[in-house]
Amino acid sequence: MCAAAATLSCLCLTVTTGCAHRVGSSGTIAAPSGEVSPITSKELRKYDDRDVYTAISILRPSFLTNRGQTSILLDSPAQPEVFIDGMFFGAFDTLRQVPVHEIDSIRFLDVGDATIRYGMGHTAGVIDITSIH
Repeated sequence: MCAAAATLSCLCLTVTTGCAHRVGSSGTIAAPSGEVSPITSKELRKYDDRDVYTAISILRPSFLTNRGQTSILLDSPAQPEVFIDGMFFGAFDTLRQVPVHEIDSIRFLDVGDATIRYGMGHTAGVIDITSIH
């Protein structure tokens, strides 16, 4: 009986995954529907005299959407956290401290992608910034 239970518990750990990307008409991998494209360096150059928060609010306001409280028990952020060059930079409001002229690209990572890249705990997602080196 114990051997059967152990075998059953091993079978329950099997997980099936699928690819969330699709191939576009040009043969390149297209973003899944609903995913917002990153803000590129070319787009950012128009706003070099502003801060990152302002540029995002003009170019991709959906990055700044309040996702609301995700848990009544845990102290989880309602706004995305900010990472610059793979390092935690701060809470959402720190975007106002970063000048656009120092930034190469900005992308929003949803909770799944944020967990894969930065680990657990980013329930509102991550604003992932790459600076000009």
